[in-house]
Amino acid sequence: MQSDAVKTNKQKTVSRILVYCKEHLWLFAISLLCSAVAALCTVYPAYIVKDLVNEVLFGKKEEYIISISIGVVSIMVIKGIFAFSSMYLMQYATQRMLLRIRSDCFEKLLQLSLSFFETQQTGQLMSRVTNDVFYLQLLVHNFVRFIRDVVELTGLTVYIFWLNWKLSLISMIIIPLIIFMIQSFGRKMKKIGRSMQEKVGDINTALHEYITGVKVVKSFTLEKYMLEKYENSNEANFKITMKGNKINCAVNPVMEFLNSISLVIIFWFGSKGVLSGQLDPGIIVSFIAALTSLYKPGRNLAEIYNTTAQALGAADRIFELIDTPVDLKEPEEPVEFNNCNGEVDFKNVVFSYKQDETILHNINLTVKPGEIIALVGPSGAGKSTFVNLIPRFFDTTEGEVCVDGIDVKKISSKDLRKFIGLVPQDTYLFAGTIEDNIRFGRLDATHEEIIEAAKFANAHKFITEFPDSYNTILGERGVNLSGGQAQRIALARAFLKNPKILILDEATSALDSETESLIQEALDLLMKDRTTFMIAHRLSTVVNADRIIVLENGKIVESGKHEELLEKKGLYFQLYTAQHKKELEQAESLS
Repeated sequence: MQSDAVKTNKQKTVSRILVYCKEHLWLFAISLLCSAVAALCTVYPAYIVKDLVNEVLFGKKEEYIISISIGVVSIMVIKGIFAFSSMYLMQYATQRMLLRIRSDCFEKLLQLSLSFFETQQTGQLMSRVTNDVFYLQLLVHNFVRFIRDVVELTGLTVYIFWLNWKLSLISMIIIPLIIFMIQSFGRKMKKIGRSMQEKVGDINTALHEYITGVKVVKSFTLEKYMLEKYENSNEANFKITMKGNKINCAVNPVMEFLNSISLVIIFWFGSKGVLSGQLDPGIIVSFIAALTSLYKPGRNLAEIYNTTAQALGAADRIFELIDTPVDLKEPEEPVEFNNCNGEVDFKNVVFSYKQDETILHNINLTVKPGEIIALVGPSGAGKSTFVNLIPRFFDTTEGEVCVDGIDVKKISSKDLRKFIGLVPQDTYLFAGTIEDNIRFGRLDATHEEIIEAAKFANAHKFITEFPDSYNTILGERGVNLSGGQAQRIALARAFLKNPKILILDEATSALDSETESLIQEALDLLMKDRTTFMIAHRLSTVVNADRIIVLENGKIVESGKHEELLEKKGLYFQLYTAQHKKELEQAESLS
């Protein structure tokens, strides 16, 4: 039963690959035809050996030398032309196919929600889109090699049967053993191949973690730990790769040993036939030459079987990604949403990442257009999850989140999110210029609009101090900028987008007082006439909010203005008092 399931899965994977081949079917067909012609040309040298022995060596007919020489050169030229054409066309068609597969993988990643990425390792995802696709290329190339070798094998087999069917039958006794060895090697390589791809993914993950978290690694002196982690992944990859190499290295010696047994048997019977006068010397030499040539495609087929098994393991991982169900599906008939006032309603909202792990409990909240809402509470209270439901990064488990009275599930993500701006605590800057990074706020913005947005964000001054101004190239994640500078570029993006609903996630945290003042000034301007949700741990930044929502264990436990909440002497009072006392103590210790 298990072997039937494996077989079915393999057939399904191959059929999926063939779907991608369809688009360039005519190129594949011409390539295969050229490959077949090149393969048939391989039979000619074995055939001509018979005349060389009988007519030249034994018959002493010199005129045959010229015709044999011309024939061999002509056939080799034809073979070269067709072999080149086959390989080039196959490479072109394969690369176009891989381009499509990579695009499908990336498109799928764009469709998946945040919850998917929170459960995946970046290195593993990168490995699927890069290394696994490379192995898929081997699979397609193997198919062409397979056709070529099958044609070559068939042509040579027909030829040796035409020469002497008795000797041919004797030579075939070794074939069942060869087939058994090929299948045995292939089964092992399929399992090892998938493992190899996973180990490469682990290496990518370790490397990605270090590069993206280099500041943390160095500040906590974690270099030794990261090196050990990388070396462990590297060693695991080495071990599984060597298992695969052991099998690949065993293929040729085993095949050659089996072939040599067959050749010895043919040489024994053939030689006795020549000595007794029953066989022509040219025939036996030609037969052995053809049989020797026949073992080459046979050996190639064994190698193809092994690498194909390995490539199928990589293909399974690729199609697993492409087939990942999209948990946030776009509405089939989205509600038209061309304008936004900024009203947000949470109606009996419950949210869980897992079935037995509820993050938000029965949230009810109505936010009027232009109202500034501050979300505060202990770490893990559900503040980030709360705001992530507004742009529909996640779907509610129960209840509805509505914008202007419309359930966000009924609005296309593109239409909804064009009215929502997000300024995260951890600002992400892309590779490219400062201007490019601001333009992500609105891709059709002019240079003048970008400058205006930068001025609003108090970023124009420091940008123009760079030698290349707005054309300054940023390092990965903006490493050549300070935290405050990066945050102001993020604010410039938000100004450029001009959203009706604004989400601020600790936008002024971990900044010096001067930079914080510049950012707070920009934030005050940005929040004007916009519905704003502020996540804040520093409670001094939310005292002027229209309403402060206090969350604890995923529930709204308090709501009101700063003064009202202090008078209640509830959780907000405790948090604010403790934080204010700590700040005073820190100030006294510095003075």
